[in-house]
Amino acid sequence: MARTKIVPLNINTGTKPVYQPIQCEVVRSKRKTLALYIKQQKLVVRCPRAASNAEVDEFIENNHDWIQERLQEERQLEQETLRIEKGAKIFYRARELIIVFKEGRKQRTLINGDKFIIQGHKLNAAKAKVQVEDFLIDKASEYIIPRARGLAKHLGVDKKIKEIKLRKTKSKWGHCTSQGIIQYNWLIMLAPYSIIDYMITHEVCHMIHMDHSRQYWNLVGSICPDYENYVDWLKAHEHRFWFD
Repeated sequence: MARTKIVPLNINTGTKPVYQPIQCEVVRSKRKTLALYIKQQKLVVRCPRAASNAEVDEFIENNHDWIQERLQEERQLEQETLRIEKGAKIFYRARELIIVFKEGRKQRTLINGDKFIIQGHKLNAAKAKVQVEDFLIDKASEYIIPRARGLAKHLGVDKKIKEIKLRKTKSKWGHCTSQGIIQYNWLIMLAPYSIIDYMITHEVCHMIHMDHSRQYWNLVGSICPDYENYVDWLKAHEHRFWFD
């Protein structure tokens, strides 16, 4: 059974504590230990059914600093989430650019200095979003597909690939099936080319090793020697590429 309570958290940078209430959900189950996590500025505590309210309160209080840090991290991630709006920031090729709407009969998207320019007639956020999507899909078609097929040919597995798809998904950058279908998330075109090439390599190498064994990673490393750095970079920045 779950219950909801308000937990006071000190979010002040000065000497006098200032408390901001947040929603807290307590979920009881057959588990033997207490655990907590933050999701959408809400604290969720999982605990044994037999745990008393006092034990839960004490557990929360003992993890006060951790909760505060996670809340701040989540707020920072939320601020960096991509929104296709006039004046918003877009993280493109590892550079932070300003989105600019430009009136024009001809639809086009271009980069000029620190500006990500979206040109169109009577632009609004909805139209601009579609235009950016088309821009990224076109870029992915021109770059990802031919490079993936070229790498597959180099590795001698081009005949195994039945189809290469481009699709925006909510959680994956790429996907590969044993039937020879490779799928890439076209949002990856916002990333630097080194990251894109790593993702291309990651999926094509699955045509040889359909797992993440040592042999698989050795093959990836023979093509992308710095792949571990690319994996870390993507984990640190991928939240800046997703938009609805």
